[in-house]
Amino acid sequence: IKPSWLSVEPKPGLAVVELDPGMSFGTGQHATTYYCLKTIDRLAGKEGVRSMLDAGCGSGILSIAAALLGYDPVDAFDNDPDAVRIAAENFERNNIRNVVPFVGDAEVWQGSHQYDLVCANILGHLLVRFRRNIASWVRPGGYLTLAGILSTEFDGVAEAFTPLGFEELDRETLREWTSGLFVRKN
Repeated sequence: IKPSWLSVEPKPGLAVVELDPGMSFGTGQHATTYYCLKTIDRLAGKEGVRSMLDAGCGSGILSIAAALLGYDPVDAFDNDPDAVRIAAENFERNNIRNVVPFVGDAEVWQGSHQYDLVCANILGHLLVRFRRNIASWVRPGGYLTLAGILSTEFDGVAEAFTPLGFEELDRETLREWTSGLFVRKN
């Protein structure tokens, strides 16, 4: 991940994401963004994992990384119109032509289909409040990354998704933030 004003020669096998976050969230430095990026990379190319939804896309960093790693289709939304504008600029900067960010929020956003991977990097209380809608975005057998969660809240967020058919596969705590990867069992 490099800022748009620096020049970097990519090493073989590495994808370079050029980013200008503007006033939006998502530089890759925050613990929750970092976890989501690692998960996208970890699942890239795994059998049955092709589509990705970036819920709370901010600068578009997760969508860009997913598109560069071969996910298709990739959809993205954020409730902040300025973030969506910045994400669109970053998609263009990275020659990502097949992702169009939408203005929307987790309460009402409905995708055109269910996804193999959903990255929901949204505050913990919103993940819990909109858990049923978020769960509906993930196909059976698909993956859900929950991020944007203070460590003191993570167990409660994870417990809110268990009755909806999700099983926790992994969690990581960096500083005061905890993120986790879940699979939808049904």
